[in-house]
Order: sequence, then C-alpha cells, then structure tokens
Amino acid sequence: MKTLAATAAVVASLWAGAAVAQTPPPEDKALIAYLRERAKEALDTTRYTAAITPDGGTTLVYLTGPNWCGSGGCRLLVLDRAGETYRSVGEISVARAPIRLLEQQTHGRRDLGVYVAGGGITQGYEAAVPFDGRRYAANPTVAPAVRIEDAPGETLIRADEQGRTLEPSPDKP
Repeated sequence: MKTLAATAAVVASLWAGAAVAQTPPPEDKALIAYLRERAKEALDTTRYTAAITPDGGTTLVYLTGPNWCGSGGCRLLVLDRAGETYRSVGEISVARAPIRLLEQQTHGRRDLGVYVAGGGITQGYEAAVPFDGRRYAANPTVAPAVRIEDAPGETLIRADEQGRTLEPSPDKP
C-alpha cells in the first residue's frame, strides 16, 4: 500500500511540473462575449468546450449543436486574446474531438490534431492542421492538412467532454 501511495505522489509531482492545457474559467467575460456574438441566433442550442494552450497564447473553442455540426464533425475556433476581446486565427469546419496540440510546428505555431470521420469518410483518422503564417487551415480533410499516426502531442479537448451551455447575455431577453 505504501508503494502505491509513493508512486501516486511521484506521478502527481511530475504532473504538477508539466505544462498542461488550461480550461478558461466560466467567467471569462471576453470569451463569452465573443462566443455570444458568433452564435447570435443559435445561443439556445450552442454548447462549447474551451482550452488554453500551455503557453497561454491561444484558446481553442469546440462548438457543438445543430448550427455548428454536420455529418463530418463540428466547428473548432482557434482564438488569440487581443486586449479585451479575441481574434480568430483559424476556424476548422469539420473537426471531431479529441483535439490535440501537436509537437510539430508550422510557421512558428504548433499544429493541431483533430479527428476526422463521417461526411463520407468511412475510416476515421487524425489529421494535422497546420498554420500558414496567418491562419490555421480550415478543412482537415484536404491539403495542407495531412493524415497522421501516433504524432507526439497533448490532448486539449477530450472526446468525452460535454461542454458548457452558451447562455444569453443577462441584459438580453
């Protein structure tokens, strides 16, 4: 029993020292305002899961609901903080979780790994979505995105996450 406790303590200390993705707090008013503006008429059916990259520079937001998903997947927003708001550096149209931050980089930013399936794709796979210097590629099923296997990286948004409901602004009916 002591060995199990000692092992757990070592694992916990290693985990604490590792750079891991952060989840934005639900009260991130700038992110909520950005998402409300994006969702507009779809607020009542929009759910979102968000994660901040370990360096704190980029926020990934996985939108789900009938306005954001189709047979090929759902919408993934890639956002950078710009003062009191966010600016888009990518919008991936057909992504499925898990969403990963890969070790490989393109034009100074780490590639994103998204799962691709459905929409005519019968054998699902993971695709690396690169950055072109301005934006991330919009569609993981075509170049410049590429199919990958066992690429090193870390999961930022898990497939089993339910997401949060995007609530209307309290000052709006």
